[in-house]
Amino acid sequence: MSDASDILAVTRAANASPDNTLPGDAGPLLWEEIRGIIEHAISTQPRSLQTRIGPSELGTDCVHCLAAKLAAWPRQARIVAWLPYIGTAVHRQFETLFTRLETEGADRWKTEYPVSVGRLNGLTGGYEVSGSIDLWDRVTHATVDWKITGRSTRTLAKTHGPSQQYRVQASLYGIGLANQGEQVERSCIYFLPRDSITLADAIPWETRFDPEPGKWALARAQLLVNLLDVIETQYGVGTRDEWIRRLPKSESHCFDCGTWGDDSSLAMELHDADDPPLPDRLTTMMSLIEPTYNPTKHNGKEQ
Repeated sequence: MSDASDILAVTRAANASPDNTLPGDAGPLLWEEIRGIIEHAISTQPRSLQTRIGPSELGTDCVHCLAAKLAAWPRQARIVAWLPYIGTAVHRQFETLFTRLETEGADRWKTEYPVSVGRLNGLTGGYEVSGSIDLWDRVTHATVDWKITGRSTRTLAKTHGPSQQYRVQASLYGIGLANQGEQVERSCIYFLPRDSITLADAIPWETRFDPEPGKWALARAQLLVNLLDVIETQYGVGTRDEWIRRLPKSESHCFDCGTWGDDSSLAMELHDADDPPLPDRLTTMMSLIEPTYNPTKHNGKEQ
């Protein structure tokens, strides 16, 4: 069924509802219908339906969620993501703006520029890890990533800089360009306010392009894929999933935690009661997956 057919079906269902009348004190008449149209569009846009892991996810410090994504665990139903949709809308406006500059003769900007940052291979095949750079400045050889954020995220970015996940994403975009033979010199992440009336509250972050965080994230993901394959081959899917369930979660906030079937209290109780303990060797293997990138270790300064 096409998106247009889906939307028409939602509209017809709302119009058929006995609540869709005009009593004087019935409250909003059209809102539920309009909300359904909007939420259907949000939940069926390509970003929401993406199943393969992308550059924006490889840098997470939540080993549990990283493994769940690589194992293609199904997600539980969750609320429609309104705040990311606001970010998507702003991205589209910027894409229109900088594309217009390009067509007017400024041989400089490339928007939503596709790159392949690497490949993950498993026993049943593999796939390219690909994404799109929000803005590629060919004059200064810089990648630009827009983050449409609230006050708390901007405060953290101002105090501590971008999160590991954002830094790795920027590094991977540079790697993707380098794979195409492009010169990359700078990585930029701009934290733009969604709760302010002025861009004076934006937090810009720019740094020299560093491929090492991206290389680390790709190597970590490949190691995790290999471990998952070994566990599944030797012990079965059930033991693999139990191993994933016990992997450490983020010590900070993780948006993906709570979207998997093993995160409910009932699921936790059932696992604890029915599943045999993991072999010691599998428990030991958990320590091989690093949650955080250590630049002094991975830049060759520490062996």
